[in-house]
Amino acid sequence: MSAQGVHRLLLWSTALILLLMADAEAIAQNIVSNSGFEIGAAGELPEEWRDQKEGGAEGRVILTDREAHSGKRCLFIEHTNEIGYIHPNKSVEIEPGDYTFSFWAKSGEEVQFLAQIYCETDWSIPVDESCNLKGGQWTRFEFSVSSFETFPGSIQIGLTVPGCLWLDDVELTKKGGAKKAANIQIWDTVSPFLNLQDKAGWEIVPAGRATHASPLWPQGDIVLENDYLTVAFRSKTGKVIVFSKSGRKRVELTPAQLKGKAANIITCKVLSNTDDEAVVEAHFSTEEMEKSLFAIFSFSKKQIIQVKPAENMKGVSFHSPIEFAIVPSFISDDLIFDARDYPSAETFYIPSENLFLGLLSGEDSMLVITWPRGKQEIRLTPNEKGERHVFESVEFENDGKSIHLAILDAPGIWHKEDLKPSYLEKNVAIDWKRPFPAKWITQLYEDGVKTEYTFKESESKKGGYWRAGIGWFTYPVWFEGENPFYHFSKKTPPKGESLIYFLERKGTPISVSTPVDIMKETLDGQTYEGILDSEGRRTRSLTRPDCVVGAATCGVTDALKPIFEAGEEVEKKEYVKGGTEDMVYFLTKERERAEEYQDFAHEMIEFLALTKKDKPDLRPFLDRMEGITREIISAYQHEKENIKDIEYARELARKTQSLTQRKSRGNLAAFMKLKGKWTGMGGAVDNLNRKLHTLTRKLFQEAGYNCVGQRETLEIAEEIRRRATKCLRRPGDYEIWSNY
Repeated sequence: MSAQGVHRLLLWSTALILLLMADAEAIAQNIVSNSGFEIGAAGELPEEWRDQKEGGAEGRVILTDREAHSGKRCLFIEHTNEIGYIHPNKSVEIEPGDYTFSFWAKSGEEVQFLAQIYCETDWSIPVDESCNLKGGQWTRFEFSVSSFETFPGSIQIGLTVPGCLWLDDVELTKKGGAKKAANIQIWDTVSPFLNLQDKAGWEIVPAGRATHASPLWPQGDIVLENDYLTVAFRSKTGKVIVFSKSGRKRVELTPAQLKGKAANIITCKVLSNTDDEAVVEAHFSTEEMEKSLFAIFSFSKKQIIQVKPAENMKGVSFHSPIEFAIVPSFISDDLIFDARDYPSAETFYIPSENLFLGLLSGEDSMLVITWPRGKQEIRLTPNEKGERHVFESVEFENDGKSIHLAILDAPGIWHKEDLKPSYLEKNVAIDWKRPFPAKWITQLYEDGVKTEYTFKESESKKGGYWRAGIGWFTYPVWFEGENPFYHFSKKTPPKGESLIYFLERKGTPISVSTPVDIMKETLDGQTYEGILDSEGRRTRSLTRPDCVVGAATCGVTDALKPIFEAGEEVEKKEYVKGGTEDMVYFLTKERERAEEYQDFAHEMIEFLALTKKDKPDLRPFLDRMEGITREIISAYQHEKENIKDIEYARELARKTQSLTQRKSRGNLAAFMKLKGKWTGMGGAVDNLNRKLHTLTRKLFQEAGYNCVGQRETLEIAEEIRRRATKCLRRPGDYEIWSNY
């Protein structure tokens, strides 16, 4: 090559490198301005950042020119009391895409802190991480976050415990754009379809061409393809077969009336054929039928198929090897149906709540089905060939409304772990690894009731977690990297199986869909929001709006104790008074919550009594539901003496405040006696509400599990579950885990 050619090649190479670098910089652009805290004066807030002190937190959020990780400055956060949450706020506009949320943090001692991103419009929390930091060195934290929609976000990183935290280099970096979905392809197999892998002789149907105008075309079967699925309309068997992109058959669809019969697809018409959508009308029939049954199938670039049955098509049968069938709940616990639990049942009637999840055999695929509100009925059928460990099909009777199904595929997309007695009181790692970030959940036994747990991103904080009536113990499930760990105790024993799966996003790449994404895509906004119920999942505040010390009686009295030990109760009488008022408010709210459960239980008893009169043949089911409901009433009666009443709390407040009128050697001893009464009352009502929450969830679960064998109980079970859900909304902080 000539010198001139070499020179030209070098120029082109340099230009290409610069172009790639520019692209990489655009892809990796940090959207957080003043992320290194270099703009602003020391001792004040950095420009474009705010601070917030929630729940009575005290302390500082300021710039400092000491301890910087990079540059000259960093942000210093100091929490000086025992309550609340102190943090900086930074508003950012988050557009659709995948992001890396990262920052550097340092503390003088071991500390746990929160890293969150809130949506400023509805206060949902796409990122909610508990971070553990060892003292003395800068540590980088990194989390994934994704969004399908543009939303105004608020970055909040701060302390809920006393201590100091330095922050620097906070970044929210958008990753490379998602791969553009390929256009839909429609094939005419020319002859009846036999083998998905052999496309010899098949013809592509050009975009824009529809077949309803020509009775002689297509010549064979119709096959639809996109990046996720292949859907084949098999004329000879009368089935619509859905394959994953790997070529594995996932589900067969047929009219419910034709299940088990020799049927054909006698007519298959392409009604719409564009790059973004295909709509096919399929007519099903048997030799005996005078009039065919038909449905319209809509297919997009996503892994969702819409099925719109005709009026004479009473239902749809989805034939698939379902190892576990799940009816999700976002306020209580999911129902998980295992065919092995009902060895003699021929048909399972399960609650129809607009979202169904089937975990398919092999642990690499999930079937998601959604449907609008209406008069649908859903049934499960066990395998008829003796394989009683799986369900053979799920069937819908509908009222003419559309049904949507989606297939989610990934190796290890769900997992079943047998829990061994040897797992007790130690950290246990298992072989399965999560295939991608998500809100992974499982159910374990707590108080003899199946209880949902979300996998945390790290092991329990030092000292463990507090649960009312249970005490301090290690949180039972978490990840270390991609590897899950368990730690069982007598409070949460290793019993039965742990089923690991996901419903919601949590750092999930936008290339991966979740069941909640499918639900949002296919249901109207009111139905979607009603099922997800973001407001109902938030815990109610038990803290007085003008809180002085705190909320819980143990925390407040612990904060007041040093004042009496130092003999400063007279000087700090207003602070002591504020603390007693905080506790009276807290106990008032806790007692009101306990009364809500009693109102629910008494109304449920009336409902069951009326139902028994109308349907005496359902008495065994109704008696069981009544028995659980009476446990709620009995638990309250058993603790009634211990939880006292609000007048008793006000009297404790008067006695505590009276100790601040004059100094006395006996004040500390008198306060310690009162402290025991405060904490005894608070502990009793905390524990009671946890029991009431657990028993109400038990009723919610048992109504769903006990209606499977008797169709007539289904509507009653759904009403019981609806009422229980209403009662369980907005639990208090001490009833259930905050991320439940």
